[in-house]
Amino acid sequence: MKIPTFEEAMEEMEEMANGVTGFREHERAERLAELRPAPRSRKEVVLTKLGTPCSPSWEPEWIEAVEDMEEELGRRCCGAHAPDERPCTLESKVKNGRCRFHGGGLGVGAPKGNSNARIHGLYARRIQQCGAHCPQWKTCPYAGDDVKALPEAKRPHCIYEREEMDALRKLDESAHEMYKPLEDRTTRDLNKPPYPMYAQLLMLRENLHILQVMVTRAAKALSTQGFTTQSVQQSDSYYAAYEKPSALLVAHQMLTREHRLTLSLYSTFLDKWDVPKYARP
Repeated sequence: MKIPTFEEAMEEMEEMANGVTGFREHERAERLAELRPAPRSRKEVVLTKLGTPCSPSWEPEWIEAVEDMEEELGRRCCGAHAPDERPCTLESKVKNGRCRFHGGGLGVGAPKGNSNARIHGLYARRIQQCGAHCPQWKTCPYAGDDVKALPEAKRPHCIYEREEMDALRKLDESAHEMYKPLEDRTTRDLNKPPYPMYAQLLMLRENLHILQVMVTRAAKALSTQGFTTQSVQQSDSYYAAYEKPSALLVAHQMLTREHRLTLSLYSTFLDKWDVPKYARP
C-alpha cells in the first residue's frame, strides 16, 4: 500500500472538502438545468415548486429567486420584478399568477407596454424606469387624500377598472360609418357613441386627470428636495465634483411634458369634431 505524501494528502482533503461544500451547488445547477430546457413556445407554462405560473420572459435565475421567496413566505406569490429588484410578494387571485399591480387585473390584464409587469404606483404611466426616475412609486396615482379631494368627475379611475372604456373603444373601432350630427338626437341610434372617437376622447380626459395628480405630487416631492444631485470623484492626484439634475426634477419635467401634449391632443379632438360644450365628456 502506497503511503501518500503530505502534499497528496492535502490535495485529497481539499477535494473532499470541495465535494461537501459543492453539494448544494450541484443541486442548484440541476434545478437550473430543469428550468432551462430546449427553447419553448410562449404557450408552454413553467411552474414554480408551489405551482405559480412563470412569465415566458423570466430567466431561470429569476425563477429560482421566486421559488426562494415563496419558500421564505410559505405561500405562492406574484413573483414579478419589484422596483427593488426582488420578486413581488403580493398574492395573486387570477390564472396568470400575477397580482393586480403586475398585470393580473380581472378582465383587463396588464396595461399596454407592461407585458412583463414592471409596474407600481406612478410607474403605471410612461416613465418606463422605476426607482431613480419615479418620485413616489409607492404612492398609487389613482388613490390618496389628494384624489379624494377632487370633484368626483375629475377623480382618475384605476387602470385595471376600465372595462367600460375599453368596450367603448372597441365599439368605435368596429364602426364604419360617420354618425349623424349631435343635434339630430331624435333619429340618432342611442346605442352608438354620440360622435366618432368618443371613447378615445374619454381616455384622453382620464389621462389628463391622472397626469394632473402625478404632476402635483411630483412638484410637492420636488419642493422638499434639491433640484440637483452631487457626486464626487477623488484620488491621490485629483478631486472632482459633478452636479446633475435630480431624478425628481427629471420625472417632473417628463410628466409636465406629457400632460401638455395630452391636453393639446384633447383640444384637437374637440375642435376637429366640433363637439358642443354640453356634449363633452
